Amino acid sequence: MRKKLSIILFILIISIFTVACSNKKEKDNSNVLVTLVLDKGGVNDESFNQLAWEGAKKASIEYGIKIKYLESNTDADYKSNLEQAVDLDSNLIIAVGFNLIEALKEAAIYYPKSSFAIIDGSFDKIPENVTNINFDEGEAGYLAGLASAKTLDGNKFGFIGGISVPAVENYKEGFEKGLLEVNPNIELSVQYANSFSDAAKGKAIATQMYNNDINCIMSAGGGVNNGVYEVAREKGKYAVGVDMAQNYISPKVILTSAIKKVDVGVENTIKSFLDNNLEGGTTIIYSIKNDGVTYEKTDLLSDETIKFIDNKMKELKSK
Repeated sequence: MRKKLSIILFILIISIFTVACSNKKEKDNSNVLVTLVLDKGGVNDESFNQLAWEGAKKASIEYGIKIKYLESNTDADYKSNLEQAVDLDSNLIIAVGFNLIEALKEAAIYYPKSSFAIIDGSFDKIPENVTNINFDEGEAGYLAGLASAKTLDGNKFGFIGGISVPAVENYKEGFEKGLLEVNPNIELSVQYANSFSDAAKGKAIATQMYNNDINCIMSAGGGVNNGVYEVAREKGKYAVGVDMAQNYISPKVILTSAIKKVDVGVENTIKSFLDNNLEGGTTIIYSIKNDGVTYEKTDLLSDETIKFIDNKMKELKSK
């Protein structure tokens, strides 16, 4: 009798354990589709488009979702791509870049049951079905400015922006702040390519700047940056990248990069959506405090400079 009771008890415990384990199993996300609508420059722009897609790929592996991206080649593509994303029955649509704001506002009204998010958005009032994902580019630019001024001699630096949108302006202002904190005599020359894809324009502007005795240029222009890096290599000058780590492109030229972790923002946004925690009508800001922005440590930076910047980051985190 005792033996039978023991067997029954054992079976009961196993059954309870099996049910508990099955309840802990992650839900099946295989039918969830997240679509990214990219800005101009393509998915391999070595900038925020590429980073956003990297974040989506990580989420796909981690959570078993389906992902897709739609590339925009002209401004007209923003609207049609957002409409296509809705037609694909996307569960979440992420617009990548400030330039998509107007098209997204329109889509949010026309498709109130769809869930949207946007990287680098700016709104007077955020639609209830849109989550705005922002980054403190000013902090990232500041770190890059500190690194540049601590590493290089001279008082002349340059900044080339793609288009004068808030993210680009934030990089510029932060970069200048970091430069001047180290050396108040530094002068920053600023020009815009009016494009996020015209490498030839970036090359032309950079050539002029380097010929005017500027030794280092920060370039926040997506595909424009490639032209800047090319001239820097030819002339033996320096450049500073943005968005993602760029030193691998030209290790002897790219001093550092002002990094904003768009991949982390996209992955976290997808996770929040899957957990039913993504709140529309709000802005999420990634900064130094929550490890959303940083700078690239390269072999061109001394240990002393890296220690100096890391201490600055600690100070900012503690505020």
